[in-house]
Amino acid sequence: MSIPDPYLPPPSQPWGRWVTQTLRNYVAKREDFNLGTYNAIKQLNTSTYQPMRAVLWNQTGGTVTVSAAGTYYPINIAGSLDPDATFNMTASAAPNVTGVKNNTDQARTIVFVATYDGKGGNNNAIGLKLALNGVPIDASECRSFGGSTGQVGKTMTQWIERMEPGDEVTMWGSNIDATDDLVLERFKLLAHAVS
Repeated sequence: MSIPDPYLPPPSQPWGRWVTQTLRNYVAKREDFNLGTYNAIKQLNTSTYQPMRAVLWNQTGGTVTVSAAGTYYPINIAGSLDPDATFNMTASAAPNVTGVKNNTDQARTIVFVATYDGKGGNNNAIGLKLALNGVPIDASECRSFGGSTGQVGKTMTQWIERMEPGDEVTMWGSNIDATDDLVLERFKLLAHAVS
């Protein structure tokens, strides 16, 4: 908005100049305020975290081939991503589809809870680890035992991990004591952003 110069008789010119200058100052302050408000809102929008969560599950199970006792392998059994609970995350891709991926342009800190029901032969311990981008997180390891007559054991781990855009967290399994294949009956992976 521009304020025109006053065309007033000489006795009124000082008053007209004051009015004109005051209006110009108000307009300039309003433009500064509008620009500041726009920039503040833009910063708020870019710094506000987007919600992020996922539930990946499988109730039909599958088999993980084991070549060496105590070695962890990608579970790589496809799961279903719950469409009602999942937001801003997708299922991970090959070589391990048993996981979730950060599908945003923001780095986030995520809480994970992962569990599977499985067995690796009679009386053998089975293990579970999470992995970030295919690299197992040793500190996330948990173990349990299957029964002597083929009963499954429940193995569960919990972890907090920082995920950059495009990062994947996947589930890895192991037969701790023998080379029997790891047989899963079901698994679940829950993820929820905390910051």
